[in-house]
Amino acid sequence: MTELKAVRIPKPGTATKTATQAGLNAPYFDLDSSIKVADAIYNKGGGTASSDQLAAWLGYKSTRSGTFITRMSAANKHFGLIEQSGDQFKLSERGRNVLAPVMPEDSVTAKIEAFLSVALFAKVFEDHRGKQLPPEVGLKNLFKNSYYILPDRVDQAVRVFLASAEQAGFFSTTGDRTKLIRPGPVAGKTTSAPAEGKKEEVAPPTEKQRTSGGGDGPSSIHPSIIGLLRDLPPPGTPWSLQKKKTFLAVFTAAIDWIYPTEEGPPT
Repeated sequence: MTELKAVRIPKPGTATKTATQAGLNAPYFDLDSSIKVADAIYNKGGGTASSDQLAAWLGYKSTRSGTFITRMSAANKHFGLIEQSGDQFKLSERGRNVLAPVMPEDSVTAKIEAFLSVALFAKVFEDHRGKQLPPEVGLKNLFKNSYYILPDRVDQAVRVFLASAEQAGFFSTTGDRTKLIRPGPVAGKTTSAPAEGKKEEVAPPTEKQRTSGGGDGPSSIHPSIIGLLRDLPPPGTPWSLQKKKTFLAVFTAAIDWIYPTEEGPPT
């Protein structure tokens, strides 16, 4: 005999959240606050740090602090600026590109990637690409009703979203918070909006800068050198003497090839 089970029928007009409507997670801290975590690991820990060290450097009394834990989660799981293994934290490749870029545009690109790595932020960006953003009260309704952010988290989620978008340069094109536009990396330029009343101008590269062997700006660095620098491990990483010698030999050979020694006058 088939067992009958009671089924709860929802009341008319009552919405039920399906699995595909599960709320998106939002970080409790914005991008800049998370970059400061990575900066502490980079500048005070040389690339690695324990949770006790990080808590002390960032001004928390204990690693059990809920604020400390959620801040680590934002920097690690949401923005991908740091990585965790047990009690140890280290700078991720993205975090290293933000803080110690080989080229100026590396930092811009890494911030864009960090912003879009937050599923909620990426969803808002895709849904409003090329469109006007709703005013803040509209964003709160959107976060609550379309992205299913918990009601007591909506206000903070909107604040963190707007702050992070600005910090990653998504408002730099318009200079205000009306549209989300992905910034275009420009060597030697930041993504911040120009001062009010001033128009930012970018001078075209000179012939000397366009060539690979000379020039004064970072864009003139030869690709071979850039590739070698990007292969360097994070600061503080143990490196064997043999690996150091090999790297220096390759680097010296590249320099000799790119910049041949000028022949002196015959004696």
